Amino acid sequence: MTAVEGVEVNGRLAEISRVACRIFRERGYHATSMRTIAAALGWQAAALYYYFPGKEDLLFRIMDEAVDVLTDRVLAAIDPDAAPADRLRQAMGAHITAVADHLDELSVFLNEMKALSPPRRERIQEKRDRYERIFRDILADGIARGEIVAPDPRLAGLLILAACNWLYSWYRPDGAHTPEEIATAFSDMILSGLGRK
Repeated sequence: MTAVEGVEVNGRLAEISRVACRIFRERGYHATSMRTIAAALGWQAAALYYYFPGKEDLLFRIMDEAVDVLTDRVLAAIDPDAAPADRLRQAMGAHITAVADHLDELSVFLNEMKALSPPRRERIQEKRDRYERIFRDILADGIARGEIVAPDPRLAGLLILAACNWLYSWYRPDGAHTPEEIATAFSDMILSGLGRK
């Protein structure tokens, strides 16, 4: 495959994923057929099967990329030399803006895990667990330094991610608040509850 062909294939895969995400989010994974996705692309079903042998292959790609986007965004946003509370703000801000920028993908990621076969689900769960550990490690460091008050970094991390993840269900790009404003408000409230504003 030439470089040009590779770019073309990647572009097609991205287009398929984008359209499938939108339909999975609207209808749910189980209620969506490959034929429906192909029709939305203006393709014959056989053309879609050329890229993805089955619907689960497509779902797995979407979920794998979604958790990678979250991880890359958050790690890039964190200043490792910053205080724990500041790192937590950075991580939350990156997470919230990633959700806002990728509503369809992250809605599918958060809602369709059970649709994956056990081996694939385990692979995504491993990546998800590594991602959640970023938040737990920041919290554990803050607790150890006495800068954050929480009885358990795991529970505090789950609380933070639950609040941030729920954004997918109510955030609208034309709504009253930007992702940055939401991130600031959430960080202020959560860090106040953790003993630091």
